[in-house]
Amino acid sequence: MNERYYKANGKQFTQLKKNWCKAKKAWKGMSILFWCVMVLGLVPIAAGVYNAVQPTVPSVDAFVLLIVGGVVVAIPIYLIAYLIRSQTMRILGKPYSAMQAIFLYSNRSGIQFGYHDRYDRKWIKSAIVHQIAYENIHHVEVDDTYKLLTVIGRTERVEYSNLDTGREAYRFTSGQFGDMASFSFFLCFEDEAAFFAELTAHGVKIEHTSAAE
Repeated sequence: MNERYYKANGKQFTQLKKNWCKAKKAWKGMSILFWCVMVLGLVPIAAGVYNAVQPTVPSVDAFVLLIVGGVVVAIPIYLIAYLIRSQTMRILGKPYSAMQAIFLYSNRSGIQFGYHDRYDRKWIKSAIVHQIAYENIHHVEVDDTYKLLTVIGRTERVEYSNLDTGREAYRFTSGQFGDMASFSFFLCFEDEAAFFAELTAHGVKIEHTSAAE
């Protein structure tokens, strides 16, 4: 095989990232806080409805105003709940929460995994690429529970200011990372069997683990 690009499944990546976040111990505390805020948002809505159905409400306009007022008061509370959830997802999901437009590539010499940083607004076209030659791979670990693959060996990282033009902003040599450096990504690509076959064909040792063990 000369070279192959493996197409990413965006929906699968998002789901795997959520699974990874929800497995963290801090996720439970965040969930409790999130639902407490959500319930708090129901209070002004319930109060508005309760007051609107009182016999003393003089008109339909007053009825509608009370309900709308309750909803308006609840909106900022629900925004806070959303921010709590999204920021927790971002923090617990690192480094995967920063990844978008991910790609996986292999050729005769080695493999590359890259992505755009969704939070890097200054360099919107920048890309971070991890790469390693087959002979520099010590082994590959696959967490079957979270479908997370980790490449361990003498890795190299290239940061492109614009991947379309192939212009390098920074380049880190393989020597800087050492023999047991690593990078990881979720298995959310099409033709993954072909990718594993390519690793095996180049003598790469693949170790399967499970978080349930």
